[in-house]
Amino acid sequence: MKLYLILCLFFSGILTAVAQDYVESQNELHLSWKAEYNRHRIKKGRVFQYQNPITTGIDTNGVRDCQVFWDRNRWYMTATSFPHWESQETNGQLNKGVVLYRSEDLKKWKFIKYIVPRPEKDKWYYHRFWAPEIHKIKGKYYALFSCRNDSLGYKGQYGGYAVSDRISGPYRVVTDTAPLVEGNDLTFFEDTDGQVWAFWRYGRGAGIRFAKVNLEKGELVSDPETAITSGAIEYSPDSEAKTQKDSGYIARLDPAVAIYHSWDAIGIEGPYVIKVKGTYYLFYSSWTRGYEVGYATAPKITGPWTKNGEPFYGMKNKELCLKRGFTWDENPENPFIHVGHNQVFLGADGHLWLSCHGIAAGKKPMLVIDPILFEQDGTIQKREPSYTLQTVPIVNR
Repeated sequence: MKLYLILCLFFSGILTAVAQDYVESQNELHLSWKAEYNRHRIKKGRVFQYQNPITTGIDTNGVRDCQVFWDRNRWYMTATSFPHWESQETNGQLNKGVVLYRSEDLKKWKFIKYIVPRPEKDKWYYHRFWAPEIHKIKGKYYALFSCRNDSLGYKGQYGGYAVSDRISGPYRVVTDTAPLVEGNDLTFFEDTDGQVWAFWRYGRGAGIRFAKVNLEKGELVSDPETAITSGAIEYSPDSEAKTQKDSGYIARLDPAVAIYHSWDAIGIEGPYVIKVKGTYYLFYSSWTRGYEVGYATAPKITGPWTKNGEPFYGMKNKELCLKRGFTWDENPENPFIHVGHNQVFLGADGHLWLSCHGIAAGKKPMLVIDPILFEQDGTIQKREPSYTLQTVPIVNR
């Protein structure tokens, strides 16, 4: 009997250690060992094949800022649904809200519903619904969104969220009367101590900001701080130089830029945070020379955050590189010209993958997925977005 108990404790400790090391990152990556082992109904020893972009079952008008996540033996996806830009809002057509798709295999998707539908005009979150995300925290589902309502004084972008006991709803908007933050691309991170942090984008000067959040009250409980900022630029010395709107996210004009000194100089957006083996990773994207994804790391959620340098994923746009003084050196066979705004999810092989949107020349934005490859020292391996048929082995861990 003693031997049996000792063996149980021994193997339990091994499984717990392996599972804890594997699922240390946040939100949908917090899977139980059983759920991970029974993942997606693809038997061990087989392979998973996919080819980007993934379009089956997705709105033919395209989706942007795609977040894929794993929950209850299925994958789900939310994204910025059509219309994506004001120029597409013809005949009064506006974004309908936070969309939800479901898939059994990551390749064929089914539209479920708008889990947070666009409300009447008397709400601050009436317009846009950019870059939504869904996070599962302490057994509840939180649907995040970035909206505006110029008629009520909410110009630019503001972030808020809704909560539900079920992924498909019904959802209650926690920030119904006032947004949580000013800025866009709101994301949440639940740390291993149970504290929840909000990250969001707030223009060039403040870059990516973060603060601790009280989910029940819908309010920040620490002063916002800056994690990382955009790369260096030089503004035009010409006083008559045309100003440019800050990407439509923040209600202000910025001076025209003369020189961009780095890949993320024009601005950064799309924060997403995970924790792997004690290191915090803050992913972000920039549209300086196309659309690309980089990351910063930190020993603590509060920093200090250190950028990795060059992006590890995404695509340069030849026209933008020429216009802004960068070298275009991409694979000419790759059809994508923009790939970015990523999130992280559990892939078919049980490892971490990224989801984002990709735009091929002359095509609509669509879902793009690929594995994230970590080196032994914790750095992320640089790779181009895949565009041919990919085969990934499903192996036992």
